[in-house]
Amino acid sequence: MDECFAELPQLHSFGVRLFDLFWRTHYHVNQEWEFHFIRHGMLTLECHEQTFAAGPGDIVLIPPQTRHRDKFDPRQNFEVFMASFSWLGAENCLLEHLSGPTLHDLSGDQRCRIRQYCDALYLDTHRDSEFDQLLSRSIFHSLLLSILKVLAENRGNHSDKDPISVAAKKKHWLIQEVKNYIQRNYQQQISLEELALSLGISQYHLSRVFNAESGFSLPEYLTMVRMEKAKILLNEGQQNISQVAYAVGYEDSSYFAKVFRKHFGSSPSTSAMLHPVRRI
Repeated sequence: MDECFAELPQLHSFGVRLFDLFWRTHYHVNQEWEFHFIRHGMLTLECHEQTFAAGPGDIVLIPPQTRHRDKFDPRQNFEVFMASFSWLGAENCLLEHLSGPTLHDLSGDQRCRIRQYCDALYLDTHRDSEFDQLLSRSIFHSLLLSILKVLAENRGNHSDKDPISVAAKKKHWLIQEVKNYIQRNYQQQISLEELALSLGISQYHLSRVFNAESGFSLPEYLTMVRMEKAKILLNEGQQNISQVAYAVGYEDSSYFAKVFRKHFGSSPSTSAMLHPVRRI
């Protein structure tokens, strides 16, 4: 292994993102490395006069100063873990290990490992202290090393890979069905029992498969969907906080505000002040 990879990367930002339509319609240049882990939806990356496709479970790594455009269907839910980072002394070596900006050849275990690192960053770390920042950098370092390990393991073995198993296809179908159900019904009170019944499977199997394949528990994913929908509604400025809370499935606006602050690091009133209710 190259010794340069032993240094910790600098993590500038990290979080779950719903892409702005600007990135879909305009070419833009990133100042730092971009890491994307596709959670839901399809991405078509246009750069270097080439087109690269990425779907759920795929990784996208875009070097600095790359003019590119991120195309996706705005009618579909498109969700990614996205990070901006630099890795002084290792960036040229990282680039040499990549055959392109997209990485598809991951096994189920490899995808699960990457999701777990993303989950740890998103849910378990904060920026309140230097120790939190160091922990975030260390987790992201492990994530990058895992990607490099995948590249090393898959090098030269592409032709020997087995086709996707029937069991893996069933798991993928199940995850998509759950996400589609939540997207349609996030305003309602969704229970694990109700969801399992609608899919014709046991609660235990549903919970186990969803946690393992997505990296989130069902309540965590439901909260993510509700929070992103709430942010969109607040940015539109057509409803007050209580109305937005009710619209995304919260009868108690105080509890909604608490969850919103924990999720985004700021209160919904801050977003509401930036986008005041428009009176007609």
